[in-house]
Amino acid sequence: MLKEEEFVTSEGLKSKLLGTDISTRMLIPIFQDHNDKVEALVGQDFAVGTLERYKTSLKHTQKFLIWKYKTSDINITKIDHAFIMDYDFWLRSVRKCANNTAVKYIKNFKKIIRLWQMDGSQKILF
Repeated sequence: MLKEEEFVTSEGLKSKLLGTDISTRMLIPIFQDHNDKVEALVGQDFAVGTLERYKTSLKHTQKFLIWKYKTSDINITKIDHAFIMDYDFWLRSVRKCANNTAVKYIKNFKKIIRLWQMDGSQKILF
């Protein structure tokens, strides 16, 4: 798990040992899956600009994970209010996003989390 840059938790270790770990619970594949679906619907339900905004949001999220956690991905169940506040801080300070831009990126991130929540019973406070 350390070699794969995953957070080591008792739950994660147990699921690895039992072979029940699910890679789709990781943030980046969930985000990428969403972007792939948006791309397939460009011209029908989404504009090209919307797709570009979500692609940029994914890139920012990946850079934030490396900056804050020194990892390329995170289990989506580990995302909490503190994570979101740190991400907002990073957007405003490191990325130097203006208020409206930072709010848009957080809103995009919120949509990804909400999509995941619909599939499970997890609750993350935004």
